[in-house]
Amino acid sequence: MKNLDIAYEILNYDSYNKRLENLLKGNKKYPVKKHVPIGQSSCGFPIEHYSIGNGPMHIVYMGGAHGNEIIGVDYVTQLMKNLSEGNGVFKDFDPNKFTVDFIPCQNPEGFYTTTYALSSVLKGKTTDEIESFSKKYWRAYREDDSNVVAINSILKDFHEHFNLPGDPNNLIKGFWIYFVKKDITPEAVIRLLTMLFKFSDKSIKNFIEKKWDEKFKSKPFIPQDKYHHEMFSSVTIDCIPEIDEPHKMLKEKLYEMYKNRNFPIGTLANFFPNADGVNLNDNNEPYFEEVKEELRRTGVLYANARDNNLSKKIPGPVGMPSYDYKSEFKYAPENLALFEFLRRQESSDQNFAFINCHGTGGMIFTYPVFEDDTKKAHEDGVTRDFAFYINNRIATEYTKETGRVYEKETGKNEPYKVVGYPNRVTGVGDLLRKQYLASFILELSKMGGNPIAPYGDKNGNYKLTMESNMSAMMKMLETILKLEHLYNATYHMEYNDKGQVTYQEGVRKKR
Repeated sequence: MKNLDIAYEILNYDSYNKRLENLLKGNKKYPVKKHVPIGQSSCGFPIEHYSIGNGPMHIVYMGGAHGNEIIGVDYVTQLMKNLSEGNGVFKDFDPNKFTVDFIPCQNPEGFYTTTYALSSVLKGKTTDEIESFSKKYWRAYREDDSNVVAINSILKDFHEHFNLPGDPNNLIKGFWIYFVKKDITPEAVIRLLTMLFKFSDKSIKNFIEKKWDEKFKSKPFIPQDKYHHEMFSSVTIDCIPEIDEPHKMLKEKLYEMYKNRNFPIGTLANFFPNADGVNLNDNNEPYFEEVKEELRRTGVLYANARDNNLSKKIPGPVGMPSYDYKSEFKYAPENLALFEFLRRQESSDQNFAFINCHGTGGMIFTYPVFEDDTKKAHEDGVTRDFAFYINNRIATEYTKETGRVYEKETGKNEPYKVVGYPNRVTGVGDLLRKQYLASFILELSKMGGNPIAPYGDKNGNYKLTMESNMSAMMKMLETILKLEHLYNATYHMEYNDKGQVTYQEGVRKKR
C-alpha cells in the first residue's frame, strides 16, 4: 500500500491549475472526472467542479470561500490526488457507494489575489526558506493579535477600576477607531482617557503606566501598521498578470479598491473577499442587516483583532456582507452557484455531507442549535428529524480520528474541537449547517494565521493537518454508512393522557 503523498507547496495560479490538470492524467485507481463549472466569479473565472466515484451518496468538499485561506484549496486538491490514487487510508474507498464532489476553490478572485501577492515575495525561496518565512509571519500575526488583546484588557481594567457606567466594549471600540491610523504610546492613551473622563491626570497616568508595564514591558509603542501586513509591503497590484480578460478585470477592480490608499498594500497577500469586496461567508441577509444597523448607529465599521485597522464600510481586503449598504441585500455569484449546486443534490436525495474547508483553528463546526430549536425540543407534538444527531455523530467520530492520528505521530491525543454556536446566523456556513443534515465548516490548521502560518511547521503542523483530516475523511464515510437510514427519517413525539410518550416515524420533507 502506498502511503499518503503530501506535497509541501504554497500554491499560486500556475501550480494550482497544473495540480488540477495532473489529476486528469494517467491511470488512477479511482479516476477523476471534470464537470462543467458550477458557475463563474464576477470577473469570469470558472468555479471548477470535479468528482471521484459513481455512488449514490454524495460527499462535497469545498475550499477557498475566503481567498486568504489557501490551505483549504491546498487540502482539497491534495485530498483529490490521494483519493484518486488510493493512497494510504483510501485503499478501501468504495466508489460504488460514494461520489465525492470537489469544488477546489469557490472564490478564485480572492485566492488568485492572495497567491499572486505571496508569489511575488516568496519567488525563488527554497522549501526551508518558505517554512522559515511562514514561521516568521506566524509570529508577526500572533504579536498583532497579542497587542490588541493586551490593549483591550487594559481598557476593561480601566473601566472597572474607575467604576465607569455602560459597556466597556463601547470604550474599546471607540479607542480603536481613534487610533486606527496612529501609533499607540502610553502617553497618547493617557491623553485620550484624560480628555474623555474627568478624573485627575495623575490617577489615570499612574494606572495606565502600571498596566502598560505589566502588558508590554519595555515596548515603547504599538505601531499603527500591523506587522503581518508590513511583511508584504513590497507587493504591488502589478503582481497580477494580464493573461486573459478575467485577470484584466480582477486587476482593474483591485486598482479601484486600493486607489485612495484606504488599505495597506500588504493586505493583497491576505485578501478575504472576491474582487467586488464581498466576503462570501458574511454574504447573508441576517448578518447584512446586523452590520447595517451597527453602521447606522456608529457611522464606522472595522474588522476585528489583528485587522482592526481595516474598514468594512467600503469594499476592501476584509470584505462586506453585500455590495453596499445603501442598496438591498444581494448574494454574490459565487454563493448563488453553490446554493444551486447543493439544492440540486438535495432534491435528488444525493446530499450526504458538505465539508466547507476553511483555514485555521483545528475545529469542526456542526449543526447550530438556535433558541427556537431548544423551545421545540420541549413542545408536545413536534415532528423532528435527526439533523442534530447525525451532525454530532459524524463530528465526534471525525475528531476522534484526528486525535488518533496526532497521538500516533506525536504521542499526544489532541483531537480537533467540535463547535456549534447556538446564538445567531453570522455566516453563509451557518445557513448551510442549519439547512442541510450534514453540513460542516472545517477549520483545518491548528497553527493560526492565514494565509501562510499553517506552512510555518512543515512536519509538526502542515503534514499532520493533511494526514489527520484525510484519515478522518474515511472515518466520516464509515460513519455515514451507519447513519444512512436516518437521513430521510423523522419522529413525531406526543404524550397521551397517562403521561406516556408515543412515537410515530415519518419521512423527512426537503427544506
